[in-house]
Amino acid sequence: MAGDSMLMLDMLERMSLITIFTYIIFQTDIIKHLVKDEYDKKDKIIMIVLFTILSITGTYFGIYITDNSLANSRPIGTIVAGYLGGPVVGVTVGIISGLHRYTLGGFTALACSISTVVEGAIGAGFRRIFKDKGLSPIIAGLSAVVSEITQMIIILIFSGDLETAILLEEKIAASMIIINSVGVFLIVMVVDRSKKLVDGQVKLVKLKEENKIAELKALKAQIEPHFLFNSLNVIGAYCRTDGEKARNLILNLSDYFRGTLEIEGDFSTLQKELSLVKAYVSIEEARFSNRLKVEFFIDNTLLDIKFPILIIQPIVENAIKHGILKKIEGGTVKVIVSNKENDVYVEICDDGIGFENANNSVSTGLGLKNVRNRLKLLYGEKYDINIISSNKGSSVSFYIPKNI
Repeated sequence: MAGDSMLMLDMLERMSLITIFTYIIFQTDIIKHLVKDEYDKKDKIIMIVLFTILSITGTYFGIYITDNSLANSRPIGTIVAGYLGGPVVGVTVGIISGLHRYTLGGFTALACSISTVVEGAIGAGFRRIFKDKGLSPIIAGLSAVVSEITQMIIILIFSGDLETAILLEEKIAASMIIINSVGVFLIVMVVDRSKKLVDGQVKLVKLKEENKIAELKALKAQIEPHFLFNSLNVIGAYCRTDGEKARNLILNLSDYFRGTLEIEGDFSTLQKELSLVKAYVSIEEARFSNRLKVEFFIDNTLLDIKFPILIIQPIVENAIKHGILKKIEGGTVKVIVSNKENDVYVEICDDGIGFENANNSVSTGLGLKNVRNRLKLLYGEKYDINIISSNKGSSVSFYIPKNI
């Protein structure tokens, strides 16, 4: 009895080392992301390598009993491989680990080789039978109990020496069934915990993306009414003095909002963005007449690139409001879009009077503040706007990546 207790304690010590090793491995990124419901070919290869190592390690951690017969934790890696990776992974790990065990010899070599393959299949079978339970340490532990009992039966059948096999199992059966079942339970519990952490991170990323989309929609919603109210003021003024002009402006405004409504999401093409800007400019030029001129310098090879909507128009509006409007004789706004290696360079400059605290978004209005926020939300902190202003004019520029 004392011998059985010592054997169980020795096996518990070795099983604990395997469990700790598994825990450490499952904290690495390459292994952590293997914990999922479906596996591709690459995932299965990684799992086969990992659990074969665990299984063979369990063999080398075995405790010598007699005639190369071992009380070992080899079944842990094989059963877990089948339970997590399915029959292909479990049986493959079983075959490799079983062949390795066969090379070590002993009267149980053949029986242990066969049982190792069977244990991988049993682990996979339990996962399939109880698939509605998800990743369950208890079910995995039960599969280990069944696997170990099956191993004992196979040893009795294939060892070739029934009497010696019975004596061997009297010494090792209880320890191997209990310790290896606990080991499988603990490892699957570690894997289940890792899966929950990964799932939680995925959900967090998804929530952040949804929050990002909501913020973009809110910023866009702030810009569109802002432009609408300004446009209606211009049209209202022309209704009293030039009905035909007011009618044309209403059509331009209609084209503008039809264009924005046709856009799904937060991106369109540069060509579409520029058409919206030109619709806006037509209304502003009508308001300021000869005091305002807007020129476009566009690299036509970029017209079809993916471009964030309602980015240029608020900057043009800012240039008119804070630069041109405050200059008695008016001025010119230039819209420049050019190719800069992997990025698109956009600059809106004017020859107005400039504005104080150029990099203070409060001083430059809601529209420019929204542009800054949207660029950061879409592309990250790196893609911010750069503002330069003096009493001879101002320039607002930014980059966006061409490939997103």
